[in-house]
Amino acid sequence: MIALLRGRLRRRLEDRVIVECGGVGYEVFLPPVAMKGLGHADEVELSIHYHATRDQPRPILIGFVSDLDREFFEKLITVKDIGPLVAARALVAPVAELAAAIARQDERYLRQLPGIGPQKAKNIVAQLQAKVSKFALARDGEPATPEPARGGAGAPAGGDEGLRSLVWDVLVKQLGHRPGEASQLITDAFARRPDIATPEELFDEIYRGVKQ
Repeated sequence: MIALLRGRLRRRLEDRVIVECGGVGYEVFLPPVAMKGLGHADEVELSIHYHATRDQPRPILIGFVSDLDREFFEKLITVKDIGPLVAARALVAPVAELAAAIARQDERYLRQLPGIGPQKAKNIVAQLQAKVSKFALARDGEPATPEPARGGAGAPAGGDEGLRSLVWDVLVKQLGHRPGEASQLITDAFARRPDIATPEELFDEIYRGVKQ
């Protein structure tokens, strides 16, 4: 199975590219956000999702500019009625933006994505809302890591301030929570589980608390 391709970009088509690696040209389907991410490069490195099934034995290679983008895509294709090509064509915005829309249950936003109608939007939210925190925290295709507190108004203090501030920013600026509400969600999560050490763990605990 092919997981990575590094080589010369020989041809660009509307939704795919031809990458030459070791004298072999590989046709790779690219989501819109990945095509944009290539820029004007002649040499490329693509993280590859290799798709072949009994019903569709001809392999399809779907390329991404980062492993994180591929991982998000592979979450998306676990959703009912979301096949690989539908999922790939829907990736028209950065993964962090798409994940934030899922986390805040923004079905209206999701319905605007190519190939995603009302029922698919509902399925995406229902199946992925609690599984996209690490992607909502991503910046430029890389997982977020706790950073020093930026001192946003209303941000919770105490404990790991960098971790708290990072998650507070996402809750308020991306997910639309009120500052006081975001602070309370974080405080309650740490009260239930004081050993939280990463943004992903904190988001997971916040979601668990909201569902109770």
